[in-house]
Amino acid sequence: MSENKTPQDVPDETPQDADEARAPEEARAPEEARAPGERPATDDAAHKTDETGAEPDDAASEVGDAASAPSDDPGRPDGDGTADVAESPAPRPSRGRSVARGIGLTVSGLALLAAAGGAVVAAAAWPAGTAERVAPDAVEVPAGPVTTVCAGPPALATGEGMSVDPELDAADVTPSSLTQLLTLPRENGGAAEATYTPIEGDAQDLARTGQVRALQVVPDSTGILRAEPAGDVAALPAGATLTRTDAGDLRGLAAAPCLAPQSTSWLVGGGTDLGQSAQLVLTNTGDTPATVTATMWTTIGVADAARLAEIVVAPRSETAVLLEGVATGDPALALRVDASGGQVAARVQDTQLDGLVPAGVDVVTPAAPPALTVTVPGVVLAESSMDDPASSAVRLVNPGEETATATVRLLGPDGEVDVPGAEDVVLDPGAVLDLTLAGVEPGAYAVEITADRPVTGAVVLARVGEPGEIDPDVAPVERAWTPSAAPATSGVLVTPGLGELVDTATLTLTNPGEEDAAAELVPVGDGGALGEPVTVTVPGRSTVTSDAAKLAAGAVAVQASTEAPAGLLAATVLTAKAADGELVSVLPLSPDPHTARSVRVDVR
Repeated sequence: MSENKTPQDVPDETPQDADEARAPEEARAPEEARAPGERPATDDAAHKTDETGAEPDDAASEVGDAASAPSDDPGRPDGDGTADVAESPAPRPSRGRSVARGIGLTVSGLALLAAAGGAVVAAAAWPAGTAERVAPDAVEVPAGPVTTVCAGPPALATGEGMSVDPELDAADVTPSSLTQLLTLPRENGGAAEATYTPIEGDAQDLARTGQVRALQVVPDSTGILRAEPAGDVAALPAGATLTRTDAGDLRGLAAAPCLAPQSTSWLVGGGTDLGQSAQLVLTNTGDTPATVTATMWTTIGVADAARLAEIVVAPRSETAVLLEGVATGDPALALRVDASGGQVAARVQDTQLDGLVPAGVDVVTPAAPPALTVTVPGVVLAESSMDDPASSAVRLVNPGEETATATVRLLGPDGEVDVPGAEDVVLDPGAVLDLTLAGVEPGAYAVEITADRPVTGAVVLARVGEPGEIDPDVAPVERAWTPSAAPATSGVLVTPGLGELVDTATLTLTNPGEEDAAAELVPVGDGGALGEPVTVTVPGRSTVTSDAAKLAAGAVAVQASTEAPAGLLAATVLTAKAADGELVSVLPLSPDPHTARSVRVDVR
């Protein structure tokens, strides 16, 4: 559409202007007038600079760059699904670049038309080639403080008293808890300084103990661990809360790692069926309110959960929501927790009762986001059969709007193991499904889930105990959740309460690649001394184990690393022997924050 102009808007035409106006016509000279492969004459005109020395093409490029710049919304994917990096705001252009951009944008309209004419001919002479995508580089984000959230001990969501066998000792039904906190040394410096601040208490410093900084507390509530940079790299903190209860409604071993706040968290686990309680706990460590919206998937699809929308979590505080008040009577849940205005640490406290008999307590922590392949480490299976009142199971989640087909296989000591009935499993859109692992040979595995649509998942381990006097016909059950995770090249495996609240701490290492991988394990003893590195070979597509107690006396943590391109998956499986059966819980690898802060930057 042409624009109407008044006579005063039209400048007098100069001979130079007339020449420039004729340029497009000359550019349309017959193609045969040029020799094959001869460069069009107008290309030279298109590349001439104006009076200021700025090239018209540069001006067009600047405009194009501004139009195609990625969204400023952190965490919102760009066209290829790569999220912006909130920690690294784009640098402001220098003054010189700003001036150059301004000059480039003052090119006259006639000059731009001449350039466009040349571009038409150039396109005819030299057709556009196939564009090649340049792989994005990893860019180091400057080191800053590392903040993690350490859960408090589990508690009954109702606030009511527990169902307790009157013959039991009071000590058996009283939870015993500890929170173990560490910062480990970096190669070029010591362990970073750190403080731990309970939400309901005063800050405490981690004290230098041997080669690490450490603190062990008996928690009453959730706490926040803040570790300062170790020189020019991020600190290497790790921590976990462990609670053991031998009887009563909260019977079980519940362990949870200290979690980094996130903008989006996937929680796979829990349920709201009869006797079940699932409590979503949100912790905001920031100085501004965070607004949270959670999407919940069930066995029959996405739940209509208005109560999970626009939940405001005040600064440095915690909010809990009972999921049975949102969707009742569903045995299998999964959630995506999205936060805006700040990041939150999200977890689900999962408790179950079978009548008056305890049926498990544990903490559900974030799983890997949906992908075509996800892997769950730390799957140590006990003897089981289809006749057992409870069995270990794989939970699959299809959050998409199209049907997915998934296959589940195990990566064990001797390689891949097929799971009967777990091949080409159809997952309805928005549905959650549990697949039993009953009858699988006991041992240490990882569960690999592959699908034709993005899915995610987790595994719940089950241990069946011996019936007691409270109900001689019903056996107590212990349950432990282990989430899917991404392979890593470095991290820390925490072993809280070893020799005190737990009897064994088994490290599981899984190699998802085809080639053998070497893992280096460096234990941290109870005096803070680093033990001698131990190298463990993990065959391709396999899982191996290591006993933390044999690596160092009183081990409180083990640093694990590998140079394998595919990385490794690792977890700590904790067990304790109660009077009526085994208690179990699983802690995932705490990733190295320095490695995690090396992010992709995709320049388009």
